[in-house]
Amino acid sequence: MTDSIKNEWENLFNEISYEDRVSSLADVLALQFLGLVDRKMELEKISKKELAEKIGTSASFITQLFRGDKKPNWNILARMSMELGLEFKVMTEELLQDKVQEELMAYHQRWSKTQEYLKLKNQVTNPHTVMAVSYADQDSIAMAG
Repeated sequence: MTDSIKNEWENLFNEISYEDRVSSLADVLALQFLGLVDRKMELEKISKKELAEKIGTSASFITQLFRGDKKPNWNILARMSMELGLEFKVMTEELLQDKVQEELMAYHQRWSKTQEYLKLKNQVTNPHTVMAVSYADQDSIAMAG
């Protein structure tokens, strides 16, 4: 997004009342949950009518949810979760970024240890006897060989 478009968008959004922003955010959250439900239904080849029967509601109510006319409550989401075998996890963007960073660091550490092992293995005449030992953290030792 260019700066001018971004500024226009922010100005437009700032002109919306607090209650309208809350309502818009609620719509987005509902659609995020229902998007996951819809994806699972496609994978399992479950129709909206079948989902309605499974969770004890009408097909027309399910249609209204997926059209965005109504928002699901927590009980409806819990029923969908149970019937479809979905496990929702709630995470903020900050926590998600922290988790991604942790995974990247762990991957890099494993990659570094593998490179260390391969370097040692290439330096000896009998590569079957090579063992690389290093401290993974204070309480454990990483070994490869």
